[in-house]
Amino acid sequence: MVEAGAAAPSRSGATLFRSIGELAELCGHYCWVERRLFEVSGTRASAPVSGAPEPGDPEVRVVLSEMSARHGFLAAQWRDRLPVRAGVDADVLIVPPAGPAGEALDLIESESRLLVVLGGLAGQFLPRLLDGYARHLALASPVSEGPVRAVLECAALSANREIGRARTLLAGGTEGGGRVGSAGDSSPLVQRLLGQGADIFPAARAS
Repeated sequence: MVEAGAAAPSRSGATLFRSIGELAELCGHYCWVERRLFEVSGTRASAPVSGAPEPGDPEVRVVLSEMSARHGFLAAQWRDRLPVRAGVDADVLIVPPAGPAGEALDLIESESRLLVVLGGLAGQFLPRLLDGYARHLALASPVSEGPVRAVLECAALSANREIGRARTLLAGGTEGGGRVGSAGDSSPLVQRLLGQGADIFPAARAS
């Protein structure tokens, strides 16, 4: 649950104040994105095989399934950080952030090849998500935003590990030393949609 107000240091050494409403909005966006990541990775990990599977598909399914579990956990953590107020349904705060994040995840989910799905997540979306989390964490007060910082730290660590493991597969190797097929040049559409260095969570940056 977020605190009633939060002051965080900015790059200039001043403080960045976030009201309970601003923090609630961010947590709602975080929850929505983590839920969609849970859905996208889980749906594709368990989707029936259509035609002959590509080399590496079993390993990719394992990675996507593990990703789904972690993002489901993080979505629940962000849901628990939403403010509880009499007569207010916290779930109405769980909405997509402004911008192309939702469309980008839809595009990734619609890809037919599992390696392409993993490449879109690990090569394009997760690094931008990690950047948004890291930017908020750098500005968050350890006192007034303590509960939020705890989830940010967990989410950033998880995203780093997911990106690293996925890149191993996408580079053509497996943890057991086997080879997987190439993911191909599948990310330009997602990259153009998100934009070079686009902010998934613009509100997390300092004003």
